[in-house]
This record gives sequence, structure tokens and C-alpha cells, in this order.
Amino acid sequence: MSHLVFVETSGSGVKAIEYAKRTGHTVTYLYSPRYDFTASPEQRRLARELADRTAELPDVHDPEDLLATLRAAGTRPGDVDAVLSTLAFCVPHAASLADLIGARGTPLEGVATARDKGRSRRALEESGVASLAFSVVGSLDEALAAADRIGYPVIVKPVLGVGKGATTIAHGPAEVRDHFEGLIGNLDRLPAGMSAHFDERFIVEELAIGDLYSVEVASDGRSFVPLVSTIQKTGLHNAVLELGCTVPGTLDDTTERELGDYAAQVCRTLGLTLGVFHVEMIRTAEGFRLTEANPRMAGGALPETVNAVADQDMFAILVDLFLGGDMPLAPLRLSGSASHSLLAAAETSIVRDDLAPGWFDPFFERLHSGWARLDPGGRVDAMRGNFDRFGMIRAVDTDPARAAETCAAVKADIERFLGIPLVQEAGHRSPLPAVPTPSA
Repeated sequence: MSHLVFVETSGSGVKAIEYAKRTGHTVTYLYSPRYDFTASPEQRRLARELADRTAELPDVHDPEDLLATLRAAGTRPGDVDAVLSTLAFCVPHAASLADLIGARGTPLEGVATARDKGRSRRALEESGVASLAFSVVGSLDEALAAADRIGYPVIVKPVLGVGKGATTIAHGPAEVRDHFEGLIGNLDRLPAGMSAHFDERFIVEELAIGDLYSVEVASDGRSFVPLVSTIQKTGLHNAVLELGCTVPGTLDDTTERELGDYAAQVCRTLGLTLGVFHVEMIRTAEGFRLTEANPRMAGGALPETVNAVADQDMFAILVDLFLGGDMPLAPLRLSGSASHSLLAAAETSIVRDDLAPGWFDPFFERLHSGWARLDPGGRVDAMRGNFDRFGMIRAVDTDPARAAETCAAVKADIERFLGIPLVQEAGHRSPLPAVPTPSA
């Protein structure tokens, strides 16, 4: 059996640790309290309980810090076969540690290129891969000049990090100015584990118009396979917010192959050559255009939504790839359709005082799975980023439209029950298939 090191984990990524242990591997888990906001206390505790060895990460400044933490866990570097992370913030740490000790890991250079939005766009441009017009800026004046060159509307976002709370869609100069004037306040409201990954650079990019899709691309270092695609749910009044997904994405076969080929080409160009990678693209009138290439598997609820209808487990594929296992030869086969939606407040609200402990249970009758965490009389902050949610609901059906509609109906009922306005989802520009009329 092999020895696998996880440098932190997302909430859903605990399933990867579970799989590694179930199949007899040794697991060392390195974690930091600064990332407690990324998962529930139960998930954080389970990850530590599952692992054979654990150690707490200090503030990491260089790979030697990681090596010291690894040794503090009682793990000898020479015993480690592979190092990975399913948490976006810690993928660079995992790649650095793998490189330092000579273990299998996602190539450090590929991770650095994918994380830096300016660097990744330049790599696509130099390789002739279709991309959006962009400019990397460090000040308001540079941003205004770039927006003039590119043409409004534009999107302004951090070059590094997961920055939904520091991202602005600008239709004119006033909104670019508002972005930079409100920047310090926006960053101050973010958890330290998130804001610490930003630098002073922003990317000003042409705003792509169309539906948002994602593809999970697997690579063993030699070949690239688009495993599965989803169509993403975005905010009605703020398209930056991602609110869930539906699988499959309901594209015709030709367009589905085009989507998968484009995502695989992006990974190949950026040097993402070991792992499962989450690539997001918008289907514009000119074709698919990259919005984000993540050097790790999708976080949040997406992997488990895929697993609900797929013939293979996403977390098993991930672990097996890092340990030199067989590469999937074709996309996943789906037995049906699945859809999930996040539950998040549209405005800061106070939970009703009379909320009973089992209030969420009746909604399970129409759902495949889900969760909600609210305290009676507690405060719920308005959604500003992907971690500002208090619940998730998932539906499974034979038809993607019905799965998505079940989520929408249950979400509306939860909103009425709680009396808290929820962030609304935008309709798709390319409609999902029509729902057949039930027979009488």
C-alpha cells in the first residue's frame, strides 16, 4: 500500500481521505485552523480522525516550513508516495512539498501558471488557444486605461486567489472606480485564510456573455480526459456568484465534445499534468472561453452531485491518479441527472426565533440529499462569495430539467418557510430541455 499526504482538504474532499483509508493506504493530514471556514466542524474533525497522522500547519512561508510540519506529524519524507490538496488555497503548498521531497504531485509550474490569471491567459494566447481580451493592472488608472482598450463591459478580479468578494462587473468607469475605492473594506471582511492569497494585482478582462459550464479534466501526465461537464447556476443580480450546477449540461454531442476538448487543451497548455482539474468556461457566440482553470478538483457540492449519477467515484479517480493507478479512458457514464443549489441569504438577516431543530427534515421528501445550518435568532450574512451559504439541496431525476426544477421549487419553499430572502438564480441563455407533460 501507499502513503498519501493531504495538505488540507475541502469539505467534500474528506471523501478522498475516506477512499484512501478504505483501500488500505496510509494518510498523513496537514491542516490549519485558518481554513476552518471552508467546511463544517464535523467534516474538519472527521478528516483528522480518519488520518493515520496529523499535524497543524503554521503560517507557511516556504517549502521548508511544510517539510517541518510533515516531520512533526511523524512522517518521513522518503516514505511518501504522493502529496495533494483538494482545497484551492493549499494546492500550491502541496505542489511545493511534493517537489521538495520528490513525491508524485501536480507540477509546481503548472499550479503557478493556472493560479495566476494573467499568466494563464498569456500562456493560452502564446499557444493560440482562444481566450478573452485582458490586461493585468495594479492601480485604478491602469484599470481604467485597460477597460477603455478592451471595451466595456469588463470584469475586474484578483489575479490570485478565490476572490468573488473582490470581483466587479463594470459597465462603465464609475464601477471600476467603485471597485478600487471599496477594495480595502471588501478584503477586510474576508477570512485571513482567503485574503492572504491576494496580491496587489488585478486582471481586467472582456466580459464573456453566455452560460457558464465546468469540466472536470483528468490527467496522468500523458493524456487528458474530460470526465464530466456541468452547467453552472449563477446569481440573477450578480453573475459572479455561483449557486450550484446541473449534470449533464444538456449540450448536444458535438458541442459537448467541443467543450471537453477545449477544457483538456487548457489543462495541457497550462501544464496541469497530474490530477483532476476544474475548468470553467462561458459559451459565447464565438465559442467557449476560459473564465477560470483550477489546479485541483472542484470543491463544494459538485463532486458529490456528479457521484450521485456517475458510474465511477470522482474521489477514487483522484486518489488513484496520484498513486499511479489507471487513467480513465473515457468520460464518466451517467445513469441520470442531478442538480444542486446553494442556500444563501440575499441580504443580512436574522433567523426566526421559533425555528425548530428538525425544521429541514420535511424537505428531504423531495430531495436526494442536502443540509442546512441555522441557529434560532442567529444572524445570516448576505452572500458575497462561495463560502457564504447556510445550506445545500440536491435533486436526482432521469431528466436534467426536472432535477433543476425540483431544486428551484424546494428552494422557493425554504425561502417562504424561513422568511429570509435567498439569492436568486439566473435563467440559462441556452434553455434546458423541456419537461415532458405527465400523462393523466
